[in-house]
Amino acid sequence: MTTKKKVFIILVLAVSAVFLMVAIKKFNAPKRLVKLFEPPKGNTIQKNTTEPVLDSFSFNPEVQNKSVDSFQHFNVRINNLKKLGIKLNEIELTGTNEPLLITIETWGSRGITSYYNNPLIDIANGKYDEIFKALSAAFAENRHNIWFRLNPDMEVPVNRYPWQQIGGPAYIEAFRHFVSVCKMVSPQIKFVWGPAGYPGTLEFYPGDDVVDAVSVTIKSESESPLDVYPKDYTLEYDIFRRLHRLRFTDKPVFILGSGEVKKESVNQELILSVTQKINLENEIIYSPENFKRPAAKVKPDSNQKFEIGIFDEFERLNDEEPVTVEHLFADFRKLKDGTFQKEFKNVINRNHDIIVTFEPFYGPNEKNDLEVLQNVLDGKYDSEIEQFYSIILSTDRIVYLRYAHEMEIPITRYPWQSQDPVTYIKSYRYFMTFRQSLPPTVKRVWGPAGDRGSLEFWPGNDLVDFVSIAIYGLPDKNITDPEMQESFEKIFTRKYWRLRFIDKPLFITEFGVKGPEDYQTKWLEDAARIIRENPQIKGINYFNMSDTPKAWGEIKPPDWSITKNTFYRFIEVLNEY
Repeated sequence: MTTKKKVFIILVLAVSAVFLMVAIKKFNAPKRLVKLFEPPKGNTIQKNTTEPVLDSFSFNPEVQNKSVDSFQHFNVRINNLKKLGIKLNEIELTGTNEPLLITIETWGSRGITSYYNNPLIDIANGKYDEIFKALSAAFAENRHNIWFRLNPDMEVPVNRYPWQQIGGPAYIEAFRHFVSVCKMVSPQIKFVWGPAGYPGTLEFYPGDDVVDAVSVTIKSESESPLDVYPKDYTLEYDIFRRLHRLRFTDKPVFILGSGEVKKESVNQELILSVTQKINLENEIIYSPENFKRPAAKVKPDSNQKFEIGIFDEFERLNDEEPVTVEHLFADFRKLKDGTFQKEFKNVINRNHDIIVTFEPFYGPNEKNDLEVLQNVLDGKYDSEIEQFYSIILSTDRIVYLRYAHEMEIPITRYPWQSQDPVTYIKSYRYFMTFRQSLPPTVKRVWGPAGDRGSLEFWPGNDLVDFVSIAIYGLPDKNITDPEMQESFEKIFTRKYWRLRFIDKPLFITEFGVKGPEDYQTKWLEDAARIIRENPQIKGINYFNMSDTPKAWGEIKPPDWSITKNTFYRFIEVLNEY
């Protein structure tokens, strides 16, 4: 064997090894590799016995929620885009009046392209049109109770299906195209949007005009590999949380079972209990106001004061001329020892407005109240809250009041995180209405981080003047290379999309980037351009210090601090727009 042949063989083996490692990492399980090399198959249909339709629920109090006994469910798997090839007479269909749910899965050709090609783009580009038309004609003939459901569990961040982990806008475009094609052939078909009901569900909602019903799946198989959010909910609470995530739509919700949930375990009594829990909060949390869609994009307002803020415990940039607002954090400990009152007066003396984030805990070295949201609601901290309000109402400066922030992140850094959303909402409302009336100088701020599931904790339009989010370049605390940080634009786009059902101005109350000065400067230049291109952003506040060490364990906490030169370069670019 010649040297060239040996080198060639070694190169082939090396490339194959790299491909194997990438594929294993991409698909999370070696068994997926076997499927990659299976030959393409024809389209198939089979009865779905693992995900039966168990119940129908509605947030409309005039609609009765009831068990479903006669709803057949079939899965159609599209592997061949050239010919439908499905013989409906080979499956058992009952009378034409019985509801029929058809879940359509667009896999395309089997093999590696099933996972690396984006089926949602193929749908939007019309590659599935003829198949969709043939399906519509075949199922709708002589039947009037047909429901089509396209590519379920789209919001679950796993690789069970090739349409997962692609993003809400792409899914929405594909779903809307799918509906338009099917309606051209069979206008009587109804359409089901089929998320699992996982946190972040509404990021993928296609729109009221193309959705006739929604479905959620109890303990979906897609969720089984994930440990980010709790899995040990009782069946009743699991159903409640999935429904709660859909409170911004008034469409009927079909509750589907799974391999882990027996049909008989979901009965009329259980659904009645969930319904009663929801009906108790119909006035605010589940109000029809949720179904009102936001107006068009906010227009620039030359009369609106744009706040430029800083959080700087070491007071390195507080006195700089561009600064108009400062950020303070208050808790029960700081109220008790007078620290907060002193910090508040210092800001007033600098003639600045104030962002006050009230953190309802005692501090890192004292016992935290793990039931603090409920205890605030029960009045156990009324004297401390009264003291707090006395301080913030002692000035005519604008106070942006934020309560129990970043509540939706599935961690327990703060005792109010990972809690029941109804308890959070009621606690927020109690705190914000503690004084019967507030002067117009106090602006109430709802402050999620902007992570998955933010909308679960939306407290209501009447008690929110601003929505705040946090934007830090570091997407993962284990990343040490500053070049691996995300841009302000990428983070902002993702988080703002999650809040698209809310029509409120934004205040970026926390943002920062770590790394060498030249990198920080470039990152902030780009951030300034995005801020001014989005008039819904009414203020920003830079986090000019290192994060709390305790939250990072053995890892060194990121230091977001910037120099005066970088700060002024950011302001310069901000003022160019």
